[in-house]
Amino acid sequence: MLGGFGPGIAAVVVVAHGEGRSGLHRWLLRCLQWRVGWLRVLLAFIAPALLMGLALVIHGALGGTIPDSPARGHVWLAALNFILVFLIGGPLGEEFGWRGYALPAMQARWGWRKASLTLGVVWATWHLPLFLSSGTVQSHLPFGLYAASAVASSVVFAWLYNQNSGSVLPVLVLHTAVNAWFLIIPVMVMPEGSNLRPFQLVVGLLVLVAATLLMPGRKKARTAADPGS
Repeated sequence: MLGGFGPGIAAVVVVAHGEGRSGLHRWLLRCLQWRVGWLRVLLAFIAPALLMGLALVIHGALGGTIPDSPARGHVWLAALNFILVFLIGGPLGEEFGWRGYALPAMQARWGWRKASLTLGVVWATWHLPLFLSSGTVQSHLPFGLYAASAVASSVVFAWLYNQNSGSVLPVLVLHTAVNAWFLIIPVMVMPEGSNLRPFQLVVGLLVLVAATLLMPGRKKARTAADPGS
């Protein structure tokens, strides 16, 4: 759990060291600016549920059995879980590092497409220790499939970040929604390896979304400024 805050802590240390207190203050103000596209924020919260729901519909149409939701009979606990996921489930500890610092620094050199894909590979690799630890969600996932989801998610996260002028807040919402909806909508692979196809379908749909955003013919995404600006 402590390791999950590594990217965010590293970003604060690096910005403070390189830019001083005033630079850290400017960086935090940019990351936390609240004047963002709130319709996009709402979509960031709902879209993961829609994607997972569509995967279940396709799974059912192909003859698969849809299991009960893990949140069945625990509605209030499921709602509380969104808060817990935000605080200690990854978003708060990671996003100031990945999207708040690393993404703008990388895309200033390579452009947002290459930066988001490269960062996705780094992001997936960073999770490797969880695949080697028993009892984690990742311990019973195929790493290749997870890596594909991480790279595709990195593209979507980068697009959302740039569409909101470098604010981390919408990305925090999206990251929280993804992790929390997985615990409500039954598309996650079970410890014994069952329910693989719904997760495969989720990843496939996510890759299609990312590929659409990466298409050269699309309007160029606005890229956020360097970390220290």
